[in-house]
Amino acid sequence: MSAHVRLLICNTCGTIEELPDYKGPEDRDDVLNFLSSQHKFPDGNTHFGNLGRVETKHWESKDKREAIVSQIRDRAGHTGLDPTFYDAKNTLQEDAMTCWTRDHNRIPACSDYMSEAKRLSPGTTSARKEAGIKEPFRSTTFLCHFCPVHSLVTQAAHDKSGVRN
Repeated sequence: MSAHVRLLICNTCGTIEELPDYKGPEDRDDVLNFLSSQHKFPDGNTHFGNLGRVETKHWESKDKREAIVSQIRDRAGHTGLDPTFYDAKNTLQEDAMTCWTRDHNRIPACSDYMSEAKRLSPGTTSARKEAGIKEPFRSTTFLCHFCPVHSLVTQAAHDKSGVRN
């Protein structure tokens, strides 16, 4: 079975964002919920777009990635002259690396690792209250999951527990 990545395609912004693969309930897809919450008009309505899925081996190949992006653009009606179409990127990894390099000076000791400020949330608190939902939505995904510090913390936990590979 091949590994996959998902592509969040925003036709309004003209962007493609890479997401890790996920095969669970939609309401628990924290990464998709967070990223799609960033694509809204000032009045709160959501942008128009699609979610695609491609094999990782194709996405990681420069030539095949360019062909995939070209197909997406062609199907969306772009002519190649659209300056708002951004290069595909992995937003959360870039944000985590920015946090790590700027805020933490690239050191493995992170004072806000898995803190509430780093929890990914779709920003639906007020909408949930209006709908009469008393339980707040608590995402279990943090920006920290995309940071190099996370692998160090995970490895340290495995070492402490005596887990061997």
